[in-house]
Amino acid sequence: MNCVESENSFIKSLSALSKEEFEHRCRRLHNVLDENDLSSSSSGSHKGTDPIPLVISSEEWSILEAGVAQRARLFNALAHDIYGDQTLWKKGKLPAALLFANPDFMQVAWKVKPAGGIFVNLSSTDVARLEDGSFVAIADHLQVPEGLGRALENRIGVSRAFPELFRSMRTERLAGFFKKLLDGLDAMHEDINAQGPRGDSGKVVLLASGPDNPRRAEDAMLARYLGIPLVENDDLAVRNLQVYMKTLMGLKKIGTIFRRVEDGMCDPLELRIDSGEGAVGLISTVRAGNVAIGNFLGTGVLETPMFKPFLPEICKELLGEELLLKDVETVWLGNANDIDRVLAEPEKWIFKKAFRDAGNFKEPEPKAYASMTTTAQLALLQAIENSPEQWVAEKSVDLATVLAHRPGDVSSSASIEPAVSLMRFFAVNTAKETSVMPGGLGIFQFIDKNLANSAAASISKAHILERDVGEKDIWVLSERPVAHFSLLAPADQAITPSRAGGDLPSRAAENLYRLGRDLSASNMMARIARGIAVRLSDESWTEMPELPWILKAGLSDESLARMAQDPENALRYFILRKDNRNGMQCVLTEIRDLAVQLRDRISEDLWLYLNGFGVAEMPAGAGAASLLPYLKAVLSDSAAVAGLAADSMTRGHEWRFLEIGRQIECAIRTLQLIKSLLSTAPAEEIANLRLLQAVLEIGDGLMTYHRRYGGRLQVVPVLDLLLSDESNPRSVAYQIARLREETEHLPGNLQGEAAFSPLDLELMRVLTDLRLANIESLAGTIGYQRENLTRLVDEQIKNVEHIAEIISRLYLNHAPRAGVIHATTTEVSEV
Repeated sequence: MNCVESENSFIKSLSALSKEEFEHRCRRLHNVLDENDLSSSSSGSHKGTDPIPLVISSEEWSILEAGVAQRARLFNALAHDIYGDQTLWKKGKLPAALLFANPDFMQVAWKVKPAGGIFVNLSSTDVARLEDGSFVAIADHLQVPEGLGRALENRIGVSRAFPELFRSMRTERLAGFFKKLLDGLDAMHEDINAQGPRGDSGKVVLLASGPDNPRRAEDAMLARYLGIPLVENDDLAVRNLQVYMKTLMGLKKIGTIFRRVEDGMCDPLELRIDSGEGAVGLISTVRAGNVAIGNFLGTGVLETPMFKPFLPEICKELLGEELLLKDVETVWLGNANDIDRVLAEPEKWIFKKAFRDAGNFKEPEPKAYASMTTTAQLALLQAIENSPEQWVAEKSVDLATVLAHRPGDVSSSASIEPAVSLMRFFAVNTAKETSVMPGGLGIFQFIDKNLANSAAASISKAHILERDVGEKDIWVLSERPVAHFSLLAPADQAITPSRAGGDLPSRAAENLYRLGRDLSASNMMARIARGIAVRLSDESWTEMPELPWILKAGLSDESLARMAQDPENALRYFILRKDNRNGMQCVLTEIRDLAVQLRDRISEDLWLYLNGFGVAEMPAGAGAASLLPYLKAVLSDSAAVAGLAADSMTRGHEWRFLEIGRQIECAIRTLQLIKSLLSTAPAEEIANLRLLQAVLEIGDGLMTYHRRYGGRLQVVPVLDLLLSDESNPRSVAYQIARLREETEHLPGNLQGEAAFSPLDLELMRVLTDLRLANIESLAGTIGYQRENLTRLVDEQIKNVEHIAEIISRLYLNHAPRAGVIHATTTEVSEV
């Protein structure tokens, strides 16, 4: 049975489902994918994940598995030669320029032996099936192979959407492959005499890309699935030729780094000093043999397009074998015989630079001659004539088609249509064996009917990875029942009970702290915006004396200037505009970004709400009232996240830094609210009453006040409720009291020590000031100004800002990055 027959078998099984049931399964698939949401890491949205998998029979899999495994072994052997004796060049098998003019060759890795003798721990190969049913390799990824997390995500989604088909077709499972990957990383310790059982956070870590990298979500998912800590470059420190992870409890030794960052981003001291990325001194530690790296440094050179024409000869020389899975025909134009043949029919070829540009980690852009303009064609031919040795050419191929589901829209109904596809397969090299994942990442693109028979369409088929494409799961069928396998540890493996929260990296603590501040900021901003929107929705809003004070409390100077001209549009600008750095969307976006960075630190349920925080249907109608449903949704998200965090997070350092951020931001914003609305006493009694009503409404104290005091609004009880009442979870005093409780458990600030720390002293001083505050004196006026209240509030804002500075200085990382401006006047929270 071949791929087409296997696919037809799946389609036949699908036909047993009704149209309604199939649509229900598709929605289930997208719901599962939404929960993981790696869409930011893929070249296309997960909404394009096809419910129809690519199905591979056991017969075809035996061919593909052998070919992919051999290529993984071949590139590992090639890396040994490149960074070892370089026999291929000494024997004249390869051009000297392929090594010595190659910007991806890392001189600092020459003669350095990787742990376990493995250069390429994880690799991937893009494979295409041609119209005659044969397979060819399109590309190999040997530095930071992407798509493994997306393949896992697609498998989870499609198998849950069609569980009965997944079981009945005897589909191979993926967990065993990840177990071999993890065991391979563990085994690398034996070569460097690392100590400690697996699961020790100081042993194996995943070095992730930065928060702005589209691969970050996938890195977080892999770390979570493998059960190893996720770290960034800033989490690493090198001391005495040892690599450590910076945690709140001190430095923890690292034995193996599973890197997900490019070669040049690992050590700014010896690699790209202009990048500012990496751990200073990492290369020296690797040379000393004190840390294992997978994939090893320097493997980016293996992705050089110029290697392709020579792979069959390299395979014979290094492995003594014929190359099983051949590449699409590729020639180096530095060979005089080949260049004449290629340029005689350039429309049949795709041209690439032989090397990547220095410092550029992306594959060279393919140039399809047949689809270029005449001017571009002439420029390409001229570039090749000037430097033919800088170019390779790949023969255009026609890919076999597969079937894919095209969702319907307003103009057309859903349908199953032909598409072209590539398959990305993953392999793991260990000291014992090479294993290929029985599945992978399918990538497809619907055929443009207007171009289906043209040369341009033929060329584009083999190079669709960088385009707007959809994804498929790949099912490898077994001839026998498939045994269940799990990454969970065996039940008979003893575990000593522990209530410790584990080592929290300083960077994770900072992200949790920033998340807490953003959550409090978004809540107060939504409450103020709601107060404004409710009043603007009233026809008599121009007669509401409290409105100018509320506007001053919530809007920036820019928004206030807009408000004077067009209040409704100014409010929309504050709530909805993503380019308003002082607006709500900036804060909401950072919450979702931080959720991605904290993916391995929070529960599934909390992740779902954080990942969708503030993502609600945007107001479409006119009028301020149309903004209220969106603001209600944001406040509902805020309440849900607070409840889930309280219910699902153990009271360790993760919880503490989230709460510390929330409490600091809430205290400052509540103080600012009191100052904006109550520091001046209006001459008119009605204005004073409406201001008191507004401050209680925004400060979430209206119900409590009415229960205690009825409908009589007075300044003294309002100030007492929002400023000094420690039983009110919205009051300033409550925030400071909770801050003191949480910070007492932080490292270096524990109870029982002989002297109070500066942080303790500052917190006690602020809390004492609030407890002893004379509320009657604060409510008193001189003229129309409450000068005592203004003085106290200003002083306490500075005090809380100082507390935030102490916490940041003691526990958090500080990199000079742009970010959301929080309520403080002196601190910028970094992103």
